Amino acid sequence: MIVPKKIIALCSCFLLSLFFFQGVAIAEIPFITTPELKQKIDAGEKLVLANALSPIEFSEIAIKGSVNIPASRVEGNPNLPSDKDTLIIFYCLGPKCGKSRIAAEKAVKAGYTNIMVYNEGLPAWAKKGLPLDHEVTYPKIDIDRIPPKQIYAERDSLIILDIRGKKHMALGKIAGTVDILLDDLDQKYTQLPKDKKIVVADHAGKQLNITAKYLHSKGYTNIAIMDGGVSAWLRDGLPVTK
Repeated sequence: MIVPKKIIALCSCFLLSLFFFQGVAIAEIPFITTPELKQKIDAGEKLVLANALSPIEFSEIAIKGSVNIPASRVEGNPNLPSDKDTLIIFYCLGPKCGKSRIAAEKAVKAGYTNIMVYNEGLPAWAKKGLPLDHEVTYPKIDIDRIPPKQIYAERDSLIILDIRGKKHMALGKIAGTVDILLDDLDQKYTQLPKDKKIVVADHAGKQLNITAKYLHSKGYTNIAIMDGGVSAWLRDGLPVTK
């Protein structure tokens, strides 16, 4: 069947307009600075300040008055406002933490029109001594840091808990792991046995301590972490699947 050129042109323009609209909207998500955010909060401006980290991280420390909208749970999240023109400001752990931007992009795709990112994030807010919330205090524990090569040698006698997301999982998956995204661990931790040593693995070692402390608070006392995360495993040339 021959499709008229006019129809092809119209379809192409329509698809291009969709791509352009979303591309520009996402590319132009503005940043807000610490003084600007504080000014909006102090003025009582209507906004939703959204922490894009996991519930476990959010419960330990968050900017006062913020809600938890993990980057992996944006769509349909009950903490999103019903009015899609409401200002939503996403934040996480600073410029090297991409979760706030990921969450912001998902919110734009879901039709929210007034989105900003507090890129300086929680570290900058805390450094200024500005108000924070602490819902829980996880126990201070001594955590064994085990090199990847030792974990590989002892892999049959332990459980490796991989808390990475899809993006980092695509870099390589360690065979035989239990895979639970950190965003979901508060709901799924009971899948883990308590009669074996659990070694927590993330991408680069930044989420290991909080995960280990959380599991310890839930009665998992035989906990260790993969020193350097799966990035170190890959650097050591240890086997993975894709």
